[in-house]
Amino acid sequence: FELLQVTNQSDCFWLGQLKSMEWELIDDAEPAAGIELYYFDGEQCRDGIARDVRIQLFCDPDAGVGKPLDYYVLEEDCHYSITWPSKYGCPIEGGWSLMSYIYWALILFGLYVGAGCAFNVTQRGATLGPDAMPNSEFWQDVSGRAANALDGARGSMAGAMNSQKTSYESVDNL
Repeated sequence: FELLQVTNQSDCFWLGQLKSMEWELIDDAEPAAGIELYYFDGEQCRDGIARDVRIQLFCDPDAGVGKPLDYYVLEEDCHYSITWPSKYGCPIEGGWSLMSYIYWALILFGLYVGAGCAFNVTQRGATLGPDAMPNSEFWQDVSGRAANALDGARGSMAGAMNSQKTSYESVDNL
């Protein structure tokens, strides 16, 4: 993929390549303003300067794909800029992050424990405390297995640390 400049004389020059592209927000303080794509390492022009182009995709949800407003505005020799309002400059809404999964898992677990304790106390006559926990035998078994696994890992680490060399050897010619 290349960005090309076609002159009035039908000369064609590449301005930059996809493999040499960077992007950033147009305004760090206002991410919804849009993004800026910068393509560099284009074809050389006078004095051996490589062409480059900066495309500013301003957020305009009603523009659809949109079209460039300012075509190849020459900032300096061999450096070009394009202003382009487009829906593709807008942030994408939604999506689940790891934190949202953890948040909802904790909420659901809290509901499970709360409803289970309430049921065990009111319907089964359990006393409020560890015995009221729903499926308490299962959770005691899980916590016991986890504790054993941690003890085993701690013992393995201690053994590995004790078996390491405690002295250093000199290395010549460094």
